[in-house]
Parts: sequence; structure tokens; C-alpha cells
Amino acid sequence: MKNILSIVTVLLSLLMMGCSDILEKEPLAALSTSSAYVTAEDAEKAVTAAYHPLTGNNWCCGNYGNGGYMHWVLGNVASDDTEKGGESGSDQLYAQQVSLFNIPSDNDATRFAWQNQYIGVHRANMVLDNIVDIEMDEALKNRFLAEAKFLRAWYYFNLVKTFGDVPLILDADLETYDLARTPKAEVYAQIIQDLEEASQVLPNRSAYSDADGGRATKGAALAYLGKVYLYLNDFVNAETYFKQVIDSGEYSLDPDYLGMFLRDGENSVEHIFKTQFLHDQGATPVRNILTTVFGSRARNGWGFNLPTQDFVDAFEPGDPRLGHTVYKNGDIMPDGETANVGNSTTGYLNKKYYVPDYERVGGSIQIGRDDIYMRYGKVLLWYAEAANENNHTDEALWALEEIRARARGAEAVLPEITETDQTALRQIIWHEQRVEFGQEFERFWELVRQGRAGQVMRNYAETYDTAKGAGFRDGVNEIYPVPQTEINLSDGKITQNPGY
Repeated sequence: MKNILSIVTVLLSLLMMGCSDILEKEPLAALSTSSAYVTAEDAEKAVTAAYHPLTGNNWCCGNYGNGGYMHWVLGNVASDDTEKGGESGSDQLYAQQVSLFNIPSDNDATRFAWQNQYIGVHRANMVLDNIVDIEMDEALKNRFLAEAKFLRAWYYFNLVKTFGDVPLILDADLETYDLARTPKAEVYAQIIQDLEEASQVLPNRSAYSDADGGRATKGAALAYLGKVYLYLNDFVNAETYFKQVIDSGEYSLDPDYLGMFLRDGENSVEHIFKTQFLHDQGATPVRNILTTVFGSRARNGWGFNLPTQDFVDAFEPGDPRLGHTVYKNGDIMPDGETANVGNSTTGYLNKKYYVPDYERVGGSIQIGRDDIYMRYGKVLLWYAEAANENNHTDEALWALEEIRARARGAEAVLPEITETDQTALRQIIWHEQRVEFGQEFERFWELVRQGRAGQVMRNYAETYDTAKGAGFRDGVNEIYPVPQTEINLSDGKITQNPGY
């Protein structure tokens, strides 16, 4: 995938719908679909283009990702784990608005999230609509179609958890503003159908060659089926699908917790689905700008996404994961440097995106670090939660201990959990998820699906005497406003979420 992504710019000029067809009509000089989808190579290019919006999940605008799905804002900054950071409160105002839950309908983060994910949906639909009739190896064609179904489901999962009801578009000839919003139950049903069909065709991770690393796999489809059912509070199905991933033998916990986030760990046995980036700094590099966004301003970074004291205090005494997840002034970093967090107002920065000196290309901290969205550690703790809800206490405790044993290593910390009361164990598992998944863009969505986002965020505001979280309104802020641009383009067919 890394080699394929490097030619995406050329591919997008060849595929007639490569640019943002959400905001623009296609130029008259564009190639017709009959000439763009002829060979197996055309099919592969189309699938590659459908992956490309994953690489835009970094920043908001201009040259910084051209408006990606902003996981760090919508998943981190909205939660009690992270402060916005940056040069000042007005630096990237969209993130400050999210932090305060004073989010207008023209907020950049939500606007680009909508656009980026629908670009992904459109490109997946282009694959599904146009490669079926190509004369090529049928097994490869079916794999490409399954990859497109997985990607469409992935994009729609982000959309539905962010906005609730959204237009469900299954035809590449339709635009988002051609349709009204589809009830989220129907969107979830389509997500499940796409993932189920993809899981029946996609190869296991071990069946792919190194050149195809990063493509969707059977394990990824099963893991996301488990996650989708977890968000629907269907713990029976969630447990079933997570168990299939566990039993597959394709994945295991990486003994090097921090290492799996660094370049040397990019092919970790723990990774299930991620966005892969190139490391080079050539004419068309595919780089992950989050390493700069989260980097220290004392080291040419921009100082955003600051771990909070509340997040730091959530770790049990001696938990090694704390030192692998955040860093502060004076810490000795993996490259031997003494940490300087610059102007961080919390005193902390995100270590999972720290770039050691030995990884820098030409001294730059903006390198090809992969974004890891699904890993085996997440599967285990979500499996533990589902098993506990289904009164399978032994299974829940087994999965929980797998995570804690890896975390403690040889240290005499993190005692084994033996709690069997369902309510008490639920709280323990939720806590373990917070520290294990720390700074990985899950926290806000976890609070929402657990039904406690408002309580947690208002408590945060009161505890720290801050405006962050104080404005959270139950029944409103669990989802974000629909971008006003989309409402206008639809001539009112698309409506706004209540409270915005």
C-alpha cells in the first residue's frame, strides 16, 4: 500500500470522480467511466483512490490534509483526555469550539469531516459500480469489491457516530445533497451488511504479501463488526465477532507497547487496521502531519492535543503505559533526548506521536508515521466489556488480564483483577479502556456510547474550574452539527440536528 499511495496524485487525475464531487461538478474534459474502468490495473487504481481519504485525517484546511476527518478534535479534544493546545485559544478556533461545546454549523472540523468521509463513500461506490464488468481475475476482482465494501462501511461508521442520521448513498451518480438524511438505524444496517459481506471474501492478514500491507482484511472487517454492535449495545453480537478475531490466531499483543506506535513497529502483530504513509520526502510524499501537529513548539511542532492532568491521574501508580503515552519536561525520550514540551499549558504532550531523532528524515518531524485505528488491544478490552455484559465473567477477566499482564511486564504493579460483580467490573473495564486507548481518538465516542458523556464533561469543568465541557447539553452534544453548507446545497432536504 505504501508504494501504491505514492502515485495517488496521478490516479486522481485519471479517475473522473477523483476530486471532491461533493462541492464541485466534474469538468467537461474528464474521462468517461467507460474509458477509465477497463483493465485490472484500472480496478486497482480505483480501489487505491478509495483508500486515500484515510490519509486526509490529519488537519483542517489549506495544505494540511485538504480537510480530513479530524479524529484528534472530535475524539480527543471533545473529551476529558485532551486540551486543544496551540499558540492561543483562537489558534484553530474550530477545535476550541468543540472543546467548549459551543459548536456553530459552520465549524471547520465538522464540515471537513462530512466532506472527507463522503469523498471516501463516493470512491468506494465508484469501485462497486464500475469494476464488476472488467475482464480480470475473478478472485482479485471480488477482493477489490470486498475492500470497497469495507471502506464504505468504515466511512459511514464515522459519519453516523458523528452526525446521527446521514444521507445513505449507494450509487456513485448521486451527491450528498440529492438525498434527505437516512435514519441512522438504516445506515447501521448497511454498515453491518457491507462488513459481513466483506468479511466473507477478504483474506486473512497472513495471506497478503508485504506489498499489500495496509489493505482491509477479514480480521479488520470482523473487528469493526464487533465495534459497530458494541455501539448499538448489542453485546451478544459484539462478543461473537470480537471472539472470532481473537480465535483467528492472526493477531497478538505486542510486548513493546510504545514500540508499536513507532516506525520500527509499523508491521506489529497487534495492528488490525491502519492508514499507512510513506516515509520519503520526495516530490509527492505521503506524510502524516499529526507528528507535527502534536509535536512540541520547542522542536518545530505546533503543540496541539495536550494530554490533561485528569488523564494522567487516571493511571494507577506505576502503570508503565503512562510513560509510553505522555511525556513532560525532563523525561528522557526514546532517542536519548531530554524532553521539552514547549508552551504546553497542561505540561504534557502525546508520546505516541513523538518522532525520535533516528526517525527524522532531513531533520523533519513530519514523517510517514502510520495512524493505527484498530489493534488487538482494543479488541480484547471491548471483548471484555461485551462478555461482562453477557455475564461471561471468566471470559471478561481473562481478556482484562491479558491487557494488564502486557502492561505490567516484569514490574510488581497492576494487580490481577478478580472482581466478579457485573456493575463494578464494568467500571473497571471502562477505566482500563481509557488508559490503554489513551490519546488514540476513542475517548469521546466511548463516553457517548456509554451514556455518560455529559456527566463526565460537566464534572471535568467543575473539578478544574474551566469552561471546557461545561457547555455539554445532554441530548444535543452527543453528535455534531450538520455543516450548513450541506443544508444549503440540498435546498433544505438535509436538516439540522436538534439544538444547533
